[in-house]
Amino acid sequence: MTSHWPFDELAIRSRDLALRPVRDQDVPSLLAVFPDDFDLDPGFPPLPGLPPATDRERRLVQSIWRHRGCWSVDDWALDFGVWRDGAPIGIQTLEGTRFRTDRTVDTASWIAKAFRGSGFGRQARASVLTFAFECLDAQRAVTSAVTTNQASLGVSRRLGYRDAGMRPHDTGAGIVELQHLVLTRDEWRHSDARIPSEINGFDTCRPFFGPT
Repeated sequence: MTSHWPFDELAIRSRDLALRPVRDQDVPSLLAVFPDDFDLDPGFPPLPGLPPATDRERRLVQSIWRHRGCWSVDDWALDFGVWRDGAPIGIQTLEGTRFRTDRTVDTASWIAKAFRGSGFGRQARASVLTFAFECLDAQRAVTSAVTTNQASLGVSRRLGYRDAGMRPHDTGAGIVELQHLVLTRDEWRHSDARIPSEINGFDTCRPFFGPT
């Protein structure tokens, strides 16, 4: 094994965007565009002694560190920084839980407010879906959003996801209704929503996903 985190070699490039796993040196520039309306992981409750804005940044950074530190071939989460013209515009996360058994990935993302409405969120998701289905041999992708988040649900449906029922979810601040959606590998391969993506550096991190 090399002396550095092997995901530093991984990169996905599409029409307008470059995606690569977040490095510590990327964090300040990502925090500078981090929106105040992104729902953070309830697994990191607020620290009442910190100013709210500082605490939101702390929770985002800790979630990135936890994803690296708790990695296994069965349960993993990979945070891709999303870059346009060399500047960061968001994060696209790809996650596998019981991955070797279920071959299922989940996604989460945020895009800086100044770059919303231009299709970049959909393009970033399409890039990691191609990575999941073509490189990781995933068989299905799932996602979810609160029923009031029509922007997120719209992105999923335009990419070909199908509704898969609603369930209550405890956010830590209350119960909300989540709309769940699913997309299979075959559906993706026959979808006209795919965006050509160039994937480099996968060989160095292939063992971290187990046998395919």
